[in-house]
Amino acid sequence: MPVRCEGRHSRTSGGGESEVGSVTLKRAIFLDRDGTLIEDRGHLRDPSGVVFFRDAVPALRLLNRYYDLFVVTNQPGIAEGVLRTSDVEKVNRYVAGRLADAGVKIKEMYFCPHARSEGCECIKPKPYYLRLAAAKYGIEMSGSFFIGDHPHDVETARNAGARGIYVLTGHGEKHRGELPPGVTVVKGILEAAVLAAKEASLRDTACGSDKDIERAAAILRDGGIVAFPTETVYGLGADAFNPRAVARVFEAKRRPLFDPLIVHVATTEMAGALAAEFPDAAWKLVESFWPGPLTLVLPKSARVPDIVTAGLPTVALRMPDHPIALAMIVAAGVPVAAPSANPFGRLSPTTADHVRVEIGSGADMVLDGGRCRVGIESSIVSLAGDRPVLLRCGGVPAEEIEKVTGPVEPAPDAPGRPQAPGMLARHYAPRTPLERRPPGMSSAPPGTRAGLLSFDLPAGRADGFAAVEILSPSGDLREAAANLFAALRRLDSLSLDVIFFDPVPERGLGAAINDRLAKASRPGDAATCDGGARPG
Repeated sequence: MPVRCEGRHSRTSGGGESEVGSVTLKRAIFLDRDGTLIEDRGHLRDPSGVVFFRDAVPALRLLNRYYDLFVVTNQPGIAEGVLRTSDVEKVNRYVAGRLADAGVKIKEMYFCPHARSEGCECIKPKPYYLRLAAAKYGIEMSGSFFIGDHPHDVETARNAGARGIYVLTGHGEKHRGELPPGVTVVKGILEAAVLAAKEASLRDTACGSDKDIERAAAILRDGGIVAFPTETVYGLGADAFNPRAVARVFEAKRRPLFDPLIVHVATTEMAGALAAEFPDAAWKLVESFWPGPLTLVLPKSARVPDIVTAGLPTVALRMPDHPIALAMIVAAGVPVAAPSANPFGRLSPTTADHVRVEIGSGADMVLDGGRCRVGIESSIVSLAGDRPVLLRCGGVPAEEIEKVTGPVEPAPDAPGRPQAPGMLARHYAPRTPLERRPPGMSSAPPGTRAGLLSFDLPAGRADGFAAVEILSPSGDLREAAANLFAALRRLDSLSLDVIFFDPVPERGLGAAINDRLAKASRPGDAATCDGGARPG
């Protein structure tokens, strides 16, 4: 007689609903635990035996932007007497806690404590827990996925009306021959996450398509160059292993060959192949911020062409937090060397239309992924020396980086030999002269057609300006960063004599915004990001 499951499961705290904008998503990702998120080491009794796959945290961070996350495991060791329920709950709490520390929210963790011979209702491939979660949280199963390393995981998905993605980690290779036809098979959790996140992104933004992504990947493999979206700005990319293709990027941008490029990757395995060394500090930053607006500078592998690194012994690596970019890199099968998709020194593009206007036929294709969410370039940290060095302020505030690395050193002054992109004294500039608004200036200079770029509301009066752009009426620095380049572009298009700007508060992303304004303005107008002591 079948055993009726009473729904024993462990729970995590702090789970929240995934949101894009203000729309609550009713889609979920169900994940196997052992062999998918953590190494399968048999019956785990204690958290000391837990080893996460390198890609697990970046994968779940990407997924959590679009989906609610659940973990569903079979733990027959309880019925066999080799595990206690408390052992499983202790390990689950540890896993959920580690993920929560990395910013990943797991809604709930379910486990079946029975042996298969008991005929219970909760053991995979029966969809008991998926249906339980669907009923409790209002999940649309047709838009959801189960990711796991056993055929029972994909069968569970099918039985619940969801879709399965099979990973070759854990027992994946061993049981691959047992899969039914048509199952999606990938190497690991991050490739699975890219597939699921890409689908959600395409549906939510109505930009791009699978066909567009495949075309972009084919162009890269054939030595072409593609403009593509990231969460920071649009990039202009080429196969990082193809020096002739990379040379075309420099030509299209009119970029000097002494300015190195960032190489974009889709997995930590790909990143590891590009670096001669990957120190523990780098892995900690990866776990904390990838995918995301953080670039790591590391000693380079001999495989990386010198043109990519401008002859430097280091390489700049980043995993973008945009599923269309990641899907393109996965489909191409190569890392992508890419600066921003604009003429050298000019305003960075945050929409596909910006790229089309600035680069035009210089790119073989513009892959549209919608408006960039972050809107300013990545932060760049060098780990090539004894201490971390902040080479460029960007989308991850210096304060957040220092929570992981400890104090970071300011970038050395080497204007003729930049160690990373965006380090030249003048950069990110509109064609219209840009100046900091002098203290006490409440109106435009007489006889001058001037524009004003302000953070929230103009300090004092703003009479006589031909145009005023407010970066964030609510005073939100993230919103200000996302709007910065687009606002400057609008002002730059108005045939003004000059654009004045008000600095933003020098905290969080404000340091990166002020850095961009400093480099875009006339020489001597503003301070630079120092990475260490920051003025209040």
